Amino acid sequence: MAKIRDLKNEVNYLIFEIISDCNTVIALHADKKEATLKLVNEAIELRNDLIQKINHPKETTPQYFKGLKKELVEGADKIFEKLRKLIK
Repeated sequence: MAKIRDLKNEVNYLIFEIISDCNTVIALHADKKEATLKLVNEAIELRNDLIQKINHPKETTPQYFKGLKKELVEGADKIFEKLRKLIK
């Protein structure tokens, strides 16, 4: 099982990348600012939810933390997909 600190770092890193990409979209497509800011808020909500689940786990099994990692990847993929559709 990975360290909890490492999992938190992964969450923060991936969410930071999403926000960074959103900032780039806002800089290049000012007309899509509102929709992009909604994606930023969605990313922040995902981060806060995952950090809450990591800090206060329902159980301490490796499967629980693997599930959180999977939730992070799936959530990030959904946000990146929405961002991709937005800039087309």
